Amino acid sequence: MKKTEKEIAINTSSGAEKVETIEKEVKKQPNGAKKAQTSARTTKVQQEDAAAKARVKAVQEKEKEEKARKEAQRAAAQKRKEERAARIAKLKAEREEKRRQRAHAIAEKHQERAKKKRERAKLRAERRKGERRKKDRPSGRKSSNGGWIAAVSVLGATTLALTAALTAGAVEMKRSTESAMTAYRGTMYELTGIMEHVDNDLERVRISASNVQQSRILTDLLVQARMAELDLEKLPLSAENERGLTAFLNRTAWECERMLAKLRRGEQLTGEDFDTLERLYAANHAVRTELDKTLATMTDESLQEFIKKGTGGIADAMQRIEKSTMEENRAEMERGMEKMKEKMKNVKDKIQEKVEEMTKKTGAEMSGKDMPHIESARAEQLCKEYFSNYDIAQYQCVGETVTREYSAYNVEGYDAKGTLLFAEISQKDGALLRFDYYEDCDADTFDLQNAEQIAEDFLDKLGYDDIEVVRYRDNGTMTDFTFVYEADDVAYYPDEVRVKVCRSRGVVTAMDATKYIQNHKERVAPSVEISMDEARARLHEKLSVEASRLAVVKTKRGERAAYEFLCSYGEENYFVYLDGVNGEEIAIVNAKGIQ
Repeated sequence: MKKTEKEIAINTSSGAEKVETIEKEVKKQPNGAKKAQTSARTTKVQQEDAAAKARVKAVQEKEKEEKARKEAQRAAAQKRKEERAARIAKLKAEREEKRRQRAHAIAEKHQERAKKKRERAKLRAERRKGERRKKDRPSGRKSSNGGWIAAVSVLGATTLALTAALTAGAVEMKRSTESAMTAYRGTMYELTGIMEHVDNDLERVRISASNVQQSRILTDLLVQARMAELDLEKLPLSAENERGLTAFLNRTAWECERMLAKLRRGEQLTGEDFDTLERLYAANHAVRTELDKTLATMTDESLQEFIKKGTGGIADAMQRIEKSTMEENRAEMERGMEKMKEKMKNVKDKIQEKVEEMTKKTGAEMSGKDMPHIESARAEQLCKEYFSNYDIAQYQCVGETVTREYSAYNVEGYDAKGTLLFAEISQKDGALLRFDYYEDCDADTFDLQNAEQIAEDFLDKLGYDDIEVVRYRDNGTMTDFTFVYEADDVAYYPDEVRVKVCRSRGVVTAMDATKYIQNHKERVAPSVEISMDEARARLHEKLSVEASRLAVVKTKRGERAAYEFLCSYGEENYFVYLDGVNGEEIAIVNAKGIQ
């Protein structure tokens, strides 16, 4: 009869020990053979136990590695968060320091004025005191020699003090006047040179047949027009005397942007575009000719008369320039209204044709989603809501803008001072796409922090509550903020809104949200194949990295995930963008003037 023996084996295939009972038949064997067999089985069990423990240890090591990797990821995320907080704190500190410096400078200026005022008051008091003594002296009484000597001494001392004060004041006034004249003279020469440059660009682009050459000239023309606007703000002109020329320069810049956008889309400039360039050239040539004549006859006396009184030959020339540009602007507006009316008629005809065509095909009317969702009257009402604090009594729809990306109503309104507000309202949902408010801006009343808050409040009112300011440009009286959509510490530059704030009045004078409207969508985190450190290693060795983050930028190849590095080299700062997939250098932007 066969006997069975229970043996214990350890099953470690799943990483956990499992005890199994194995029954084996045991044959009767001699005692020596039985002991040898038992020893072999014990050795085998020990080997299996050691292997099981080794596998368990390997699993534990793997878990430790995974835990360490997650800890490293959390640490890296915390480091990025701290860097961003430090960058924000640094920017705030710089803004606060600039504010303190401005406040200190203003305080010193006020103290200097108060000191001079006290000195003048003291001199006037001494002069009145001397006059009273002379008046109270008896007419028939002769003064003694001692009194005469004392009077002469006092009068001499007073005269010396008055002469010294008047001399110092005269010298200081002369220096201030000479400095102002030098600055205004330089501005006049610079403005004339820029207008000559604008004249040359308009002359060349109106006869160019190459898209590349047209794009190059229009880009330079846009820059020169903006520079001319800045110079015009520096001259001692009233809002009435510069409104026409400012509007003309704005229109020139706007036409350049429009034509450049058309060229970027691969389209050609039309005969209508060339007619517009021809008219701009004729108007600008008249301005340049008038400025050339003014410089040829300008003297120190005429410049001083212009600065102090606003009269003379220079003032007359500026009035002639203002009159000619106002007439051109008015004529252009009339042409624009006629074109818009014709365009609206054509659009309505096309819509009607499309309705009839689809009705024939489907036997039903075209659904409302293929037609403008709001009427022009609704666009006018929305403008009243958007600009409720702009003191504009009435708005009027003057036309439409129809592009591949959007269609909008063009709405205009004038405030009590006759300042124009021009807005584009989306026909789809009534959103404010862009607007320009040609408000005079020539003083630094609101600081940078207040200007940023004004821009944020304006955007919150429009419903843009998911964007953050990433940079700004400031010229002392006007600040241009750039906001982009941000999510999970990633900046999405295609979803951009630009807001311009006038720091004289504390109002938003321009906004452009077309890029945000066209590109914004539900975003998912961009995928990258190289790390931040790997991208940083690809930067030029002479660049010092000040800040970095992940961003999405728009290029000719479409949207790309990129690492954004703010770098310094000597006294210059640059934004460098590297592709997050292959580390390719996408773009380098000089941060001069960008903060």
